[in-house]
Amino acid sequence: MATSAVQVPPRDPWASTDFGAIHRWRTNVIKKAADHPVSKLDKAVQNFLDLLNKKELGLGELANKMLKEVPPTPTYDFDPSGQFGRITDYQHMVQCINNILYTAPSWEHDAYKAGLIGVPFNALFNWPMATESGYEFFKNQKVNTCLREILKAHGDYLRDPTRDSKEVLPSWFTDEPLKLMTEKASPYWPNGIKKSFEDIYVCNPKDKYWGFATWDDFFARRFRQDVRPVDHPDMDHDPDEPSKAVLVNACESVVYRCEQNVQKKARFWLKGQPYSLADMLDFDETVDKFVCGTVYQAWLAAECYHRWHSPVSGTVRKTKMVKGTYFSALREYGFPEVPGDRNIPDPSGPNLSQRYITAVGTRALIFIEADNPAIGLMCFIAVGMDEISSCDIAVHEGQKVMKGDELGTFHLGGSSHCLVFRPEVRLDWTRDAQPPYSDVQFDQHTIIPVNSWLAYARPA
Repeated sequence: MATSAVQVPPRDPWASTDFGAIHRWRTNVIKKAADHPVSKLDKAVQNFLDLLNKKELGLGELANKMLKEVPPTPTYDFDPSGQFGRITDYQHMVQCINNILYTAPSWEHDAYKAGLIGVPFNALFNWPMATESGYEFFKNQKVNTCLREILKAHGDYLRDPTRDSKEVLPSWFTDEPLKLMTEKASPYWPNGIKKSFEDIYVCNPKDKYWGFATWDDFFARRFRQDVRPVDHPDMDHDPDEPSKAVLVNACESVVYRCEQNVQKKARFWLKGQPYSLADMLDFDETVDKFVCGTVYQAWLAAECYHRWHSPVSGTVRKTKMVKGTYFSALREYGFPEVPGDRNIPDPSGPNLSQRYITAVGTRALIFIEADNPAIGLMCFIAVGMDEISSCDIAVHEGQKVMKGDELGTFHLGGSSHCLVFRPEVRLDWTRDAQPPYSDVQFDQHTIIPVNSWLAYARPA
């Protein structure tokens, strides 16, 4: 049965075809850091600098090497005119990090065109992480520990109502972003009446900040009641209830991939980036139950709704936060560039490495035992991408959940998620979740609204 998917083709919010826009936007950050260096860094940033200064570890040298490996061609100059230089060394890089640490993302047309709205750290690291040395640098555990501290400080700032992050919000309520966010949330409705942003989301347009206390409050905004009703809702936890056969979409998202017969261990870092269940599930003791099963993956646009909802009714068996990488991308989509192919290197990594990051990225696991025995134990995985790695789990072990109940939320930007099923589960997917799939053209599918029909589980 078809879902009520959005019929407006979603623009890929990550990949950019406007290199001038990304350069102009990044230049502002880099030039400001160069012109106004500070002697006293934030504690988290200072810890990162201290790590890079330890010569015996070689990480400072590796960081400088990755910066030098970005090709010396105009395409990769931060300013198209060549007036402003690149990031010169890791000391300069640290100044850039410090400069954007306590800055909330405002709406900027160039940033949106570049596919980097709301992700300043990703913009800063995009070309360096596409180098061979960058691949090694951003996989390093010590580097990721420091990046975790930095991103936590940034996230805490965006969530703190006593700070000034909400001051940028008026820029998000101008004509261009309002139109975009409204269209992404479904311009077509069963009654034929087009809705406004305030009709769709809980907000107060009479207030300067539209009723949002912080930037993160705006980012993790909620739908108004009945905007996303649950398709075929369950009434109770009766396993024989007919509606239990219907699984709903866990996130407001676009399908990225759906694969069957997924293996326990695979070389996820190679071309083709196959799913590797043991790595995805952080070597959980239940992994053997899912071997040769199905993985469904979809991505969330930065401008959309970012809360997760349960695809089934059942019992939460386990939750787990996995500390992983933040800016690690697949070598396949890094340098050297391929003439005529604007996807290599990835203009907004790790966009083209979404299967790869299910095994290495920071992520949240929620294991749910579905009431329907034809589904049984399944796993929801919230996968953080670049700085969008703050995952808040809202449920706990032993908790009963109904289909459509909130499970948690992302913070800071666009992300990805997976549903993992046992091999015994036989699923018929809605039209908008079916092939063709592509790493570089995955915007050919439409947005499937959260809580809408995603799949039908055939009887065991």
